[in-house]
Amino acid sequence: MDDDQTTGTGESLTDQEVEQLKALLRRFCTHELDQFELIKTQSPHAEAYIVISNTPIPGTEPKDYNTI
Repeated sequence: MDDDQTTGTGESLTDQEVEQLKALLRRFCTHELDQFELIKTQSPHAEAYIVISNTPIPGTEPKDYNTI
């Protein structure tokens, strides 16, 4: 992944954008994800860390996750 820290418009995502994000995440997991992907980005308040993994984070169970 590249290290692009581009900021958006500063507004919440629209419903259409949320659905597009979900579709892109499903596609990423289907075609690009091997075992895990660790992503870091900057939010206005602090860095945000995103983990995409083939297994639940230790201490969690599959039922703890939202299905997209």
